[in-house]
Amino acid sequence: MLTEEGPYYGPVHLLTDFGPAAAPYADRVRHIMENTGGLHRIEAALALWSGTGEPEPSISVLAEFVLPIADGGDDYRLFGEALRALARIGTFTPATRAALRTVRGFDGRLAQERNYEAFLQDEELRAAIDYLLALP
Repeated sequence: MLTEEGPYYGPVHLLTDFGPAAAPYADRVRHIMENTGGLHRIEAALALWSGTGEPEPSISVLAEFVLPIADGGDDYRLFGEALRALARIGTFTPATRAALRTVRGFDGRLAQERNYEAFLQDEELRAAIDYLLALP
């Protein structure tokens, strides 16, 4: 089945609940991570890490949703999802750390919403950035 993000691969994100028991599905999850976009890619990256325990290539894929924000991008929804995934993994690339420092210094809101929810989303994103930057 096709969705607006491409083929539907089912609830890949549910594999994260199984941890190492999901390891036999690593090749399929890696395929999804490498051949989709957006949220499916983020979910697959997190599921791959959860199943294998290896941060790479997941953290490099997640970096692709963080780095553009530091360069003026505005897809804060996927940025937020990537931040949550990185927080679960507990590590990230040096380039991601540099990008997070840049984004943390932005004066404006980090949320896409332009209503009362923007304040809450902004606070959530900034808290996630602070948490990640506090990691060794």
